[in-house]
Amino acid sequence: MSTTRIEINGIDKVRQYYLKMPKDLDRFVSRTNLNFMKSVQKTAKFLAPKDTGTLAEDIKLAPVRKGKNVKIWKISIVNPAAAPQEFGFVEHLAPILNSSKIPPGIYMVKKNTPFIRPAIEKNLSSFSQKLNNSVGRAIKK
Repeated sequence: MSTTRIEINGIDKVRQYYLKMPKDLDRFVSRTNLNFMKSVQKTAKFLAPKDTGTLAEDIKLAPVRKGKNVKIWKISIVNPAAAPQEFGFVEHLAPILNSSKIPPGIYMVKKNTPFIRPAIEKNLSSFSQKLNNSVGRAIKK
């Protein structure tokens, strides 16, 4: 079984910037980051193709520790259908065994359905406003 790892790089620079700010800021921003990642996870589960079996259920959110109090959240998907659905593939015959839509069998698969990138794009537009609000609340405290 192969696994694919998708990471959003660049969040470390943002964390370095606001770690120089008041201590409450980290708590407020961490909560905002968690809420953002939960929203991305929920949207990705909604957008994931349902005929790939358990793809939607395999979208997990987990904390990753980096340093003493730094918490970074990651979304992981351990499912062989994840990478081809997200990044595309060539038309091929595929065994579909545990779909809720169609009976088990071998089917011609013609089209991929990205679900992580659209989920990030849909939630990213409101993230900067939410981050701005949480920074404002932390500074007021």
